[in-house]
Amino acid sequence: MRSDDATMRSAGAQLLLLLFNLLITYSTGKSNGVCVSPGGRFPKFSFEGKPPRKVTKGPRDLTLCRVFRKSTCCDVVHTHLALLSVRRLGSVGEANQECMDLWELLECSICDPHVGVQPGLPLICASLCDKVFNACSDAYFSMDARSQVGGLS
Repeated sequence: MRSDDATMRSAGAQLLLLLFNLLITYSTGKSNGVCVSPGGRFPKFSFEGKPPRKVTKGPRDLTLCRVFRKSTCCDVVHTHLALLSVRRLGSVGEANQECMDLWELLECSICDPHVGVQPGLPLICASLCDKVFNACSDAYFSMDARSQVGGLS
């Protein structure tokens, strides 16, 4: 039974590496200061083509990534999906707290006003990729039909 656990963890680590290889894209476009939807698994920004804006508390408030409330391209749709991903990773993916904190950072990256105005998927530096890999190598990951990575469901 222990070898099955080790195999699952190894597969999870390999999947995590694959994810980061797929996420690292190189953006050649220049920002003009307006929200540009990243594409991929991320929903389209509702403020596409407009500058990042302040999000107020209330029913449309950010459910995660609240550090970006003062200026963001995200709305509740983006942060709710991120919240579900982090919760699933913690509950069924058996991720430790450091892994969950770093995963939240990755999920919230598109809400950063400097990232939301750049075309393409967010760029991830090698040092952050290494930190996430090291922190999350013991967690379990799976992919759903939309190629969204998260904890096993």
